[in-house]
Amino acid sequence: MSQKIQTQSKQSRADSPKPASGAPEGVQGEGNYDAARRYRDNVNEFLTHADVEEIAQRAAPASALEARELALAAEKGQLRSRGDDPADVGAMYPGHDDGKP
Repeated sequence: MSQKIQTQSKQSRADSPKPASGAPEGVQGEGNYDAARRYRDNVNEFLTHADVEEIAQRAAPASALEARELALAAEKGQLRSRGDDPADVGAMYPGHDDGKP
């Protein structure tokens, strides 16, 4: 890049509008690039230094009964979304206790 173009580019960035008052620096669009980078770095560090196999073995169900209970609970959680259960009246009809308008 020529010196003139680099200078113009720097000036246009300096002249760009500042974030709205109250908006934290570094937040761009839908997220915070610094936080995402720190997360990735921490995940990579964990995977590098932790014994993932040993952690997975400790988290495994202790018995066949526990494995079955976990599988049934996971299936039950996936069968419905919030609001599908009549017990979730508040989710289906906000402001009504019995679901009747």
